[in-house]
Amino acid sequence: MTDGPTVDALPRWAPEGERIAFLSDRDHPGRMSIYNLDVETGASWLLGEIDDGSVEDLRWSSDGCALLALVEDHRSHGHDPDPRVSPASEPWRRLYRVDVATGRTVAASPEHLNVWEFDWDGADRVVAVLTDDPSESAWYAAFLGSFGFASPSERRLYSPRWQLACPRIAPDGARVAFLEGLCSDRGSLVGTVKVLDLDLGPDPDPHRDTTSQPAPELDVAALLWRDDRRLWYAGLRGMRSMCGSISVDGARDQLWSGEVALTGAPRVCAGPDGRWLVSVTQGHRRPPEVSVLQVDDPRPGWRSVSRLNAKMLSCHDLDEVERLTWAAPDGLQIEGLLVTPRDRRAGEPLPLVVLVHGGPTGCWSYHFPSGFPHARLLADSGYAVLLPNPRGSCGRGQDFARAVIGDLGGAELDDILAGVDACIRDGIVDERRVGIMGASHGGFIAAWAVTQTDRFAASVAIACVSDYLSLHHTSDIGRLDEILFDGAGLADYVERSPVVHAARCTTPTLILHGELDRSCPPSQAQELYQALVAAGAETELVMYPREGHGFAEREHQLDLWHRVRAWFDRHL
Repeated sequence: MTDGPTVDALPRWAPEGERIAFLSDRDHPGRMSIYNLDVETGASWLLGEIDDGSVEDLRWSSDGCALLALVEDHRSHGHDPDPRVSPASEPWRRLYRVDVATGRTVAASPEHLNVWEFDWDGADRVVAVLTDDPSESAWYAAFLGSFGFASPSERRLYSPRWQLACPRIAPDGARVAFLEGLCSDRGSLVGTVKVLDLDLGPDPDPHRDTTSQPAPELDVAALLWRDDRRLWYAGLRGMRSMCGSISVDGARDQLWSGEVALTGAPRVCAGPDGRWLVSVTQGHRRPPEVSVLQVDDPRPGWRSVSRLNAKMLSCHDLDEVERLTWAAPDGLQIEGLLVTPRDRRAGEPLPLVVLVHGGPTGCWSYHFPSGFPHARLLADSGYAVLLPNPRGSCGRGQDFARAVIGDLGGAELDDILAGVDACIRDGIVDERRVGIMGASHGGFIAAWAVTQTDRFAASVAIACVSDYLSLHHTSDIGRLDEILFDGAGLADYVERSPVVHAARCTTPTLILHGELDRSCPPSQAQELYQALVAAGAETELVMYPREGHGFAEREHQLDLWHRVRAWFDRHL
């Protein structure tokens, strides 16, 4: 954590290349505003104000005289009074046009639509991911639409089967490219590339693939037009990041692939001359740095051009990380990472902690340090750590991701258990000392697994789901469970709820939860705790004040880690 102002990670170059627009909360802590930066002098200044709004994204006009800003209503972000009142609706996200010379702002999107993501042709046309409802749950049923400033009524271009992200208008304005795929967490979508002709009107067959996917097991996460018929893309194949060029007819030219992560989900932008791609890169032993890739290099690779985190290497003696593959019970190949202590004695079986990622459409990859911070901390404490990517994970194509639909905790748990078996069979792990831990969907698996098997000697469930029936009516993303259960009836919700099977649990289970979690409300933790107490299982519930679905306060992060380590030390 830092005590200073936050600077947004998506600065935008002005068309003439002499100014950069960026976002910061320098003058309004916790609320992002627009600033201009003079590239030559380094001077920066606040550009206009949008009352009660926090800016999330920007685009320049073609002439550099205006900016289009995506703004979230900020009124609900302030300190809640006593008593706490739930507003009648969620905060809206709308577009505002900002005059660079005067700072004057004008609403620029239809008042009845919520804008989640957008692109602007720099003149009059906007294409955006839209909903009629501003709630987080509505995003899962968003559509692609367009509108202009002269005629603000929208055209509905595409109504998807799955979720949408990354709309990008071609330089000639004739097409829009975007991504569609199953996504459990807004902001992390990876999926299939699609292209629509903007002059043909709405797609008559909204569920067909308008552009073939670059490869069956490549998930695309970022798009950027290279010219009128080609796009730069970045994505995942398995745990490896990839980038290259794809044409509107689906032909693909892979430029680079490697065991490197391009930020949280692959993201790239292009240099002004088209010869360079820019991203933030990291690896298991490589902290995040700004990096460039030269497009015309015969053997392209990412080269770091910043040294912001160089000190992290000098203070980290990192553990061993290797990629593992194993066969699931049905023969499907599953992959993951294994982190082991650097001072491990040869031939000595280790206690194992399985870390289950969230989502379910998350993915363990080549992130610093050692794939995930808790993996490194546990390995430092003498544990082997398995980070599996079971079916439902991204990076293996949409069929693999969607295999979890209608089968939560089914084959994906079998995939994880097969990975544990492989570690035991290879003599790495002591089968009597295996624990499991996860957050969000990973927290659900950590709670579910101990009601389905006695394989685990300890469990830690963080921000978990324990009762899908009550979750649907209390979560701010109730639409997600409808997608994951594929419209199944209440019997399926009950069957896949850990609290229903808690009487089977004999595994010591630690439950950690934020009091302000809206995605997995704290009642989920309370239900699991009381069900395990009634079952006679050893359990403990820790609630963290002021924390939501993640843990932001440093003291809470430290407390969580010490409790996790103590729990596994006691039981493994």
